[in-house]
Amino acid sequence: MRFDGTLGHHDLGTERGGNFEGCRTHGGMDAETDCVGLWDYEYIRDLNSFIENIRASELSEDFKSRLEGEARVLRAAVYFKMQSRYGGVPLVDVVLDPFEEVPEQYRVRSTEEALADFIDTELETAAGMLAGLGNPEEKGRVNEWTAYAYKARANLWSASIANFGTLADNGLTGIPSSRADEFYQKASDAAQQVINSGAYSLLQGGDPAQTYWNIFVEDSNPEIIFERIYNGVEINHPFAHQVQPTPFSEGQGSELNPTLGHVMSFENLDGTFTNPDLGPDNLYDNGAAPWANKDPRVHAQVLFQGDLYGGNVVQSYEGLDPTQGGTNPDNIISEVGVNFEGTPTVGDASRRQANQFFPSTGLLLYKYVPDEDILIPDDREDNNWKELRLAEMYLIAAESEFELGNLADAAEFLNYTRERVGLPELDAGTITRERVRRERTSELVYEAHRWDDLRRWRIAQDRLDGQRVQGVRTILHHETGQFYFIPMDAEATQREFRPEHYYNPITNSRIEENGDLVENPGY
Repeated sequence: MRFDGTLGHHDLGTERGGNFEGCRTHGGMDAETDCVGLWDYEYIRDLNSFIENIRASELSEDFKSRLEGEARVLRAAVYFKMQSRYGGVPLVDVVLDPFEEVPEQYRVRSTEEALADFIDTELETAAGMLAGLGNPEEKGRVNEWTAYAYKARANLWSASIANFGTLADNGLTGIPSSRADEFYQKASDAAQQVINSGAYSLLQGGDPAQTYWNIFVEDSNPEIIFERIYNGVEINHPFAHQVQPTPFSEGQGSELNPTLGHVMSFENLDGTFTNPDLGPDNLYDNGAAPWANKDPRVHAQVLFQGDLYGGNVVQSYEGLDPTQGGTNPDNIISEVGVNFEGTPTVGDASRRQANQFFPSTGLLLYKYVPDEDILIPDDREDNNWKELRLAEMYLIAAESEFELGNLADAAEFLNYTRERVGLPELDAGTITRERVRRERTSELVYEAHRWDDLRRWRIAQDRLDGQRVQGVRTILHHETGQFYFIPMDAEATQREFRPEHYYNPITNSRIEENGDLVENPGY
């Protein structure tokens, strides 16, 4: 995974402009169209070739073991990303001769169960080959803990498919339910290998929101297990250029927009899930005040009206209510370039700004966006992508132990990320599946997990189909200097997610190239 707009393509995010219709979120997948697909057998061939050739080299045994182990981790990670899209795929772990007919076993799709077992075994083997040879301080290079971290992630996926999915008659999608506990145990054991290694530690201390935000802008920090390295020159990305508030961006900005549902989903500091009252009858002192008692992570993920960015105040209010002695939405003035008694009627970072780069929800993404006071040119950013981090391992262990029925252990693991942000501890009597999932989302959202979580838990249809995500209009009440908030639809069309979308399509074009492939159910 890397920095791109799909990080916000799920039930808790949308894109700028108000007319977003994402391939994944709006029913775009069909027999002709694969959304965010991955069918990279050229890369797999390169890895297979490397693995076979390194064995025959004259390098030292330790060096060969390390390089082969690294390549095996990468190969397993690619196959896992394919599994999470398609279920079973052709499993090719040898170098094929391009001048000879491909043997049938490499043309047909493996069962999803067989692919899951291969990934698990491959990562276990790689971890053994890498034992004692890697340096956890080299965050951009694979080591044994990277292998265990991917093993934890992959086995959690397979456990969920066994637990909540449906096994197809041909076995190409789905995993027998009888194996759910086995995969959950493997996921928990692998996660605990990383946790107990002592090689990594959660970022702690100071203001909880600031500490959490720092995880994503401080490269190679102690929490990171594996990250994709950027230097801003030969290897770069345009994420902040695309996502930071438009007035502070070098030409664009505001691409990814958290939804009102996202900010409302966070737990309160007292452990409850009540939400603030919105609407014109509820005035607040500032643009973040309705959510002041929420989990601090919301303030590290979202920029609200009045927040500081790059030393500047984010003005995302989109209207001014001049009513005296009360409020009246019918009186709102919302015109770019128009002032009322010297006050602009719209903020320059609002949905009303005079170009197409405006936030559909009235909310701006802050997570992963460096707080720069200079304009960053497109494709010149060097913030690293945090692929694996320790917090995910605690959450994998917590979810796995919960599903195994070990509630006290699950609560203990879940409390690590909760305690960091000041949320109350849970125990065997208070932990629930919903709390486990809510904590995972609060911690990992916008890190390329949410779409996959919706699918592996088999709740995507409930959360997406027929839904229209909401944002919030932030209105300045001129007389008091306070604000009120009006919920509104943030997209023009309803979302669509059909049952077949729990897997990506193999697609007609791939089947035409290889007639032994079988399409996924429903396409």
